[in-house]
Amino acid sequence: MKKIIVIALLIISVIISVNFYKQYKFKKFLKNINDDKFNITEYYIYGTHLNIKGQINENYTDSKIKLVLKSIDEEIEYNLKINNSTFTLSSKINDGINLEKLNNNKYYLLIKIGKEYYKLNNLTKHKKDTYYSFIKNNKCNKLEIEFDNYFTISSKKHNSNNIYDIVIDAGHGGTDSGATYNNYYEADLTYKYAKALKKKLTNLGYKVKLTRDKNEGIKTYGKHSRTAIPNEVHAKYLFSIHFNSSEDYITQSGVEIYTLDNTNLSLAHKLITNIVNNVNINYSTNTAYLVKKGIYIKNFRQSDISYMNEQAYANNYNPYNITTSTPYLYMIRETGGRITNAFVDGRNSKYEANPYYNSNVGVESYLLELGYINNQRDLQVILKEKNKYIDAISLAIDKHIKNNS
Repeated sequence: MKKIIVIALLIISVIISVNFYKQYKFKKFLKNINDDKFNITEYYIYGTHLNIKGQINENYTDSKIKLVLKSIDEEIEYNLKINNSTFTLSSKINDGINLEKLNNNKYYLLIKIGKEYYKLNNLTKHKKDTYYSFIKNNKCNKLEIEFDNYFTISSKKHNSNNIYDIVIDAGHGGTDSGATYNNYYEADLTYKYAKALKKKLTNLGYKVKLTRDKNEGIKTYGKHSRTAIPNEVHAKYLFSIHFNSSEDYITQSGVEIYTLDNTNLSLAHKLITNIVNNVNINYSTNTAYLVKKGIYIKNFRQSDISYMNEQAYANNYNPYNITTSTPYLYMIRETGGRITNAFVDGRNSKYEANPYYNSNVGVESYLLELGYINNQRDLQVILKEKNKYIDAISLAIDKHIKNNS
């Protein structure tokens, strides 16, 4: 027995010595890092990814330039897109460093050229942001991204109370019935679909929150509103459920997925493909804002901007800074913070301010138009094939998350 105790103590002492030596070497490494070569001009978290843009202070064009996450135990390399004196991690806002793939550790974000390492200086207004990973066994990882001499990402286990993976928004509600046809109301149908989708995703292991738990209205902006809830609960994804309507009800039909123009469309593609392949419904016949089969990007048009400006002057507030690159759909725009050009800041007294309009952490959001309620064929599919819709949507979401975790 004594021999076993002695061996155990020796093993423990070796582990302690090895860890002490690793820490000593890493501290020495940090002291030898070069300074004043690279600057970060923008960084943000959208969905599950951290993206970074910056400047190169010297004319480095070497293809060996890498962005690295360096910890005591590991080094992860990322390729950069370099254009003259600027660099970016990705041109897509939902790409970059996948925060779901980081271990519980403290990482230092550095530039690596050959065998030399360089600090990244922070020229942004942001000094600290927090990301909560997908929940497993009632725990998640809390990643704190901050600047204190170095750009660091510290990941630790965290209690998952009041934190959710996904938010499902049942469009409309209360006195806002949405699209109507005969005795069918969009708000009723979206609520039924949202509840069913929550149940399915919960069974798949996700923690899911609905923006409205009853078939009633909910305010659009302000605390605990439709647009604020996804950020309040630190969700990674939002899916807003809707059903379409058109005056041209004979020819207009099919399903549409709305997203942003500067995103990787892989999840949107999985959603639309799964729905069309498993539900008795086709890609939408609508060609306005179409970018790919069934995938749509709707930004403000110049006529929309002129109208918004006229409304601002008529109601005595300064016009919003809206361009033709600003997303039109508020559930996509306002849930992404500054990353998606959210602008409802309270200047228009008609609406409460979006508390997260200037947030540096955004929820990756999609709006799903699951068919035309006033098209007789679509309506029958909507009424009879809810379970097929739910299976198709949930499996697309699950596959995408698992492939990126």
